[in-house]
Amino acid sequence: MKRNPACTMRDVAAHLGISHATVSRALRNDPRITAAVRLSVVKAANKLGYKRDPKMAALMSQVRATKQRAFQGTLAWVTDHDITIPEERAPHDLYWEFAVKRANELGYKLERFANAHPSDSARIGRRLVALGIQGVIIQQFKAPFHLPDWKLDWKRFALLHNGSCQTTLSLDSVDADDIGNCVQLFEKLKLLGHQRIGICTTKEIELATNYGLCIARERFALRNPGVPDIPPLLLPDLGATSTKTAATWLRTHRVDAVASQVRGMKELLESTGRRVPQDVSLAYQGVNPKGTNSGMWQREDIIATVAVESIIASVEQGRLGLPASPRITMIQGSWHPGKTARHDMED
Repeated sequence: MKRNPACTMRDVAAHLGISHATVSRALRNDPRITAAVRLSVVKAANKLGYKRDPKMAALMSQVRATKQRAFQGTLAWVTDHDITIPEERAPHDLYWEFAVKRANELGYKLERFANAHPSDSARIGRRLVALGIQGVIIQQFKAPFHLPDWKLDWKRFALLHNGSCQTTLSLDSVDADDIGNCVQLFEKLKLLGHQRIGICTTKEIELATNYGLCIARERFALRNPGVPDIPPLLLPDLGATSTKTAATWLRTHRVDAVASQVRGMKELLESTGRRVPQDVSLAYQGVNPKGTNSGMWQREDIIATVAVESIIASVEQGRLGLPASPRITMIQGSWHPGKTARHDMED
C-alpha cells in the first residue's frame, strides 16, 4: 500500500486535537506518552491513512542523535567498586568518565551508588524510588551476580548488568567479549613467538569470570592444532605455598608465557626466580590502556557508552522489570602492548 501523501502527523494531531509533538512521540513509543493516548494516536493514524516515511524517519533519528537533548531524568550506576581505594577507583574510572559523558549528551544525569552490595539493595531501592529513577546499571566485578541476593522491586526498573558473570542469565547485559578477548590474547602471544602458553590465575577469579581463560584456551587449541597442552594452574591465593606450586608448574611444563587476570601475578612469577618479561612473558585478560601491563584492553569506553545508550532505550521504550529473554551485547577488545610480554619492546 502506498503512503497517502495527503495525511501527515499534523493531520492526525488536528483530528485528535493534540499537538504534533505528542503524535510524533506516541508513534515512537516514547514513555512520556500514556498507553491510552498512544493507542488513540495509532488508531487515528490508521483510520486517516497515515503511513510512516522511512527516509524522513531516518533523517529525524539522525537529527535527534546529534542534537543535545534537554534534561530527561536520572539513571543509577550501582557498582561494588570502593572508589575510596585507589586500586578499585582506577578500573572504575575507565568506565565512569565515558558513562557520564554519554548520559549527559542524551539528557540524563548519572547517580552513582559506590561500594554497593546485595545487602544494601533495600536501602538503594528506597533511594531509587525517592529520586524517581527508572534506569539502573548494576556493575559488579568482585563476585558472580546472583539475582536472588538483590532484594529490589524489579518491576519498577529498567535494568542492565555489566561485570562479572551472572550465575543465571537474568538481566540484559553489556560486557567485554571475555572469551573472544582471551582467544585474541593467546593468538597474539603465539604471533609474538611464544610456543608454551599457560594459564595461571586463582580459582575464585576464574569462577567469577565464568572460566573465561580456560574456555578460551580450549578454543585457541582447536584453532591451532598441535599447540602444547599445558594444564591451567588455578591457585587458592597468591601466598608462599602458591609460589612454590607455580615454580613447579613453570619448570615442569617449560612455560614461556603466562595468561592471567590476577593483580599481583607479576610479583608472584618473579618470586619464583623468573624475570618478567625476560624469562617469562605475562599478558592479562584486562589491562589499563594507560598502564605498562601487556594484554587486552577491554574497551571500557565503548562498554560504558553502549551500556548507557541501552538503559536509556529501555527506559524510553518502557521495558521495565526482568526481561523474558535477556539481551547480551558483547564488545570486542584490542591488544595493548605494554612491557610485560617479551618482543613487545622489540616490535
